[in-house]
Amino acid sequence: MLDDLLSRAPSEVVDGIPRFVERHDEGQAQVQDSFAYKWERRETYDSNHRRDIAAQWILERYGFPSVEALRAHLAAESPVLDVGCGAGYTAATWLAPGWGGRYVGADISSAVDVASERLGHIEGTSFLQADVLDLPFHSESFGAIMAEGVLHHTPSTEAAFKALVPLLRPGGELLVYVYRRKAPLRELADDYLRDRIAALPAERAWAELTPMTRLAQALAELDVEVDVPEDVPLLGISAGRHNVQRLIYWHFAKLFWHPELSLEENNHVQFDWYHPRYAHRHTEDELLHWCDEAGVEVVRLDVQESGLTLRARKL
Repeated sequence: MLDDLLSRAPSEVVDGIPRFVERHDEGQAQVQDSFAYKWERRETYDSNHRRDIAAQWILERYGFPSVEALRAHLAAESPVLDVGCGAGYTAATWLAPGWGGRYVGADISSAVDVASERLGHIEGTSFLQADVLDLPFHSESFGAIMAEGVLHHTPSTEAAFKALVPLLRPGGELLVYVYRRKAPLRELADDYLRDRIAALPAERAWAELTPMTRLAQALAELDVEVDVPEDVPLLGISAGRHNVQRLIYWHFAKLFWHPELSLEENNHVQFDWYHPRYAHRHTEDELLHWCDEAGVEVVRLDVQESGLTLRARKL
């Protein structure tokens, strides 16, 4: 089913999935192993409730009123390439039998096998294992490319972004989410913790992060607010009332906690942030500059503290 899109033959085909990945970059190899481990832990993300939370966040950021509207939009743009599809976490929020389009999921890790297990029964779906910086497709093969939270996990977010544009046909749409740069002390803490955590085997890293997640839970359950009397520019903190857990989260360390998720589901989010060797953060101006250089026109740019969500059309 992929043959008409592929520009070269895979090095091997395992369990019906073409494999194109070569481990040249040590950091990418670590990212590959990290995400393989994370997505194999299906109990940490595969509940209906977790999927509903993810769907609402995706719709909010990309500007669609409903899952049905997003599905119809992507079907009209088909074929759709989902770069860094992982275990199909994002696609599972909108893909459904009878959707009427063609979907290709690509991931650098063996998580693509999990995606195939979860979504391969839906007609029009195909999967392959490949690096976003070396995708094996003909130019202008796709009407839409989604890169939801993946480009910043490559050696160069900019290079990965620009590598996708030639694969879009003219008028095709790019849907991208990248991490946004945080407050200065949060950036320092993130770099320090990532250096420590990324050096650990995945299973041990998961265990090391669990006490941080429990601390986040304890802070969130306090439900205490503090009144910041004036802006603190050096720390990136604005005046006003702040929930203490969220104040720490956004400005000092990613102590993530969502009260509707289990401990392991929350720890999944911590692991996703701190274990991959590459996790670049960017500014709005950087992303807009890449769009200008790559020849894509911004349709929508959603800016949140967590990240930047872009919809852009190829000129």
